[in-house]
Amino acid sequence: MAPSNAPVGAVAMSMLARVAATAAVTLIALAPLTGCRRQAAADSLDPGEPSGAGAPRRVHCAPIVQRSLRLEVILHGTVAPLPDRDAQIAPQVQGRIVEMLVREGDRVARGQPLARIDDTVLTDQAKQSAAQVAKAAAETTLARTTRDRVARVVDRGIAARQELDDAQARLATAQAGETEARAAAGIAARQVERATVRSPLAGVVLKLFRKSGELVDGTPATPVLEVGDPKHLELVATATAADLVQVHPRDAVSVTLPALPALAVRGTVAAVSPAVDRATGLGSIRIALDTSADPSPPVGVTGVARIATGAAHAAMLVPAAALRAQLGDDAEVVLCGADRRAHVVRIQRGVASDKLVEVRPRGSDESSGAKIENGARVAIDPVLGLGDDDPIELLPP
Repeated sequence: MAPSNAPVGAVAMSMLARVAATAAVTLIALAPLTGCRRQAAADSLDPGEPSGAGAPRRVHCAPIVQRSLRLEVILHGTVAPLPDRDAQIAPQVQGRIVEMLVREGDRVARGQPLARIDDTVLTDQAKQSAAQVAKAAAETTLARTTRDRVARVVDRGIAARQELDDAQARLATAQAGETEARAAAGIAARQVERATVRSPLAGVVLKLFRKSGELVDGTPATPVLEVGDPKHLELVATATAADLVQVHPRDAVSVTLPALPALAVRGTVAAVSPAVDRATGLGSIRIALDTSADPSPPVGVTGVARIATGAAHAAMLVPAAALRAQLGDDAEVVLCGADRRAHVVRIQRGVASDKLVEVRPRGSDESSGAKIENGARVAIDPVLGLGDDDPIELLPP
């Protein structure tokens, strides 16, 4: 049986040898192809670009412009009539308002009646005072007649001198009582007159604080209305001590009103506070407004005043949208370099003008690849997420 199995084993061994030889030949043939592919992959990498870098960021860039500027003091204030052309009017007597004679916007003349207070009690007091005057006058007349009669008797030697002295004293007392009664009557009459509230100046009714039927206490705490002259207006602004020392009377001012963006008003500094409030550290600056052109700004609206101070200087300006990481006057801008890379530069903010902001590089923070100069460009969209030396694709603003 053994000799019959020997040929089968030999055949199996021969087949295994042929399979191994074929595999070896295949591996030898594929080795050059694998090496070529690895070389091609290595050749496709840019030695100057880190492995795995993303595509360049698409960035809108705007040019830096150079202009001649002056330093500006920017103040916020409220439009108001001049101090001597504005008044909040309160009745000088207490009582109930029985009639309001004007409405907001009405023009009024000096001395014109504006409101009436219930004067029933005041009228009765005036009548009572008038009666006291009549009584005192009668007593004075009687005392004078008595004094004259006693004087004639004394002259004839019929009566003692003491009687004349007593009659003279009674006359003086009666005269004093009459003077007192007349003064009280005058006060009562003026109180009746004060029940009619009158305008102390010519102008326009700016605001009504009370209506008919409401009570007033006769003090400034309960004003009835406000009258002002809208032809003479000013902007009353608060300022720090640093701004106060830079502003001078007669400085030219440009005023804008956020509520009326289309209305630009020119003005002149009228007065600068010589002191600051010890609690707040703020002073006031009053700016006379030019209201010759229509329309005039409404009383009470807020305004922003820009006062140019100092000598003009050359400034580099960028769009306000280009600033990022702002902290006080410090910020960053991203320069769009000619090498198509982003360059982050630390800057200091300066004067703002027409949606542009003056920028000054902070010493050695200016990039060597791109500088803040006229004609250079800064990123405006997007400005966040750009790192120094990031590749960018420049787009127009």
